Amino acid sequence: MDEQKRYPLNQLLTSLVPGLVVDAAWLKAQGISRTSIHDYVQHGWLERIAPRVYRRPTAAGGESSLRWDIAIVSAQRIGTPTFYAGGLTALELLGQGHYARLGAERTVHLYDPQGTAPSWLLALSTDATMILHKRKLFADPELGLEWRRLDFGTGRIGATVPSPDPREPWDYFMRIAGAERAAVEMMEMVGATLGFEHADIVFEGLTTLRPRLLSSLLESCESVRAKRLFLLFTDRHGHGWAKHLYRENVNLGRGKRQIVPGGRLDPRYQITVPRDFAAKAGETAQ
Repeated sequence: MDEQKRYPLNQLLTSLVPGLVVDAAWLKAQGISRTSIHDYVQHGWLERIAPRVYRRPTAAGGESSLRWDIAIVSAQRIGTPTFYAGGLTALELLGQGHYARLGAERTVHLYDPQGTAPSWLLALSTDATMILHKRKLFADPELGLEWRRLDFGTGRIGATVPSPDPREPWDYFMRIAGAERAAVEMMEMVGATLGFEHADIVFEGLTTLRPRLLSSLLESCESVRAKRLFLLFTDRHGHGWAKHLYRENVNLGRGKRQIVPGGRLDPRYQITVPRDFAAKAGETAQ
């Protein structure tokens, strides 16, 4: 290999950690031509895992399946990282959604109201099913989001960081919703793809939420359904932070909302919920 091609290869081996995923556009931005990409694949320096999507093989010769968290971290590193893992997925990553995964197949919830997730991300074959939520739930798109360090070995989320340092290719970060934002996002799923009992178990464990941030999120939230359900669960469980929640500026809209067909109307929040659940919620709120 001549020196002209060797320099981009050396740069690639320095900046691309084994296992991480990149697309052809990123490789081109590093000065690697289409012909060189083909050569790198032929020599085993790159592995093609989808059309125009590649990864640098690991020392063991690559993995049979791509981990979902590595796919997300990779996409957030090379693109415009406004999309994030949220809802039940974020709560589980933060250790506050122990009951969020029921069954063998894992579902990962990604939120992308600004439409910046690369199209190839959901097309990848990973060890989870990714669901992309595009609806804008908050007027403030950044409120309650966090960058968290990710341990590739264990898949565990670590401490928050202000923002990833692109000069550290061996340091991994994932953009996720903080527990407060994720809890509100979870409410949007209740009665649709998430059962009340399931959400109730998760909410029971949310004992350390920050009331000031929650108040701001509820004011910013544009889903009347999510806000009413969140406050219903708040009244039901009576966590310590609930008494510090500022509700006066939370717009709950007007009129009734049917969450569960044939359910019972909750008189305070004007939503229909399961009959047994409504009775328990009423008893708890008294």
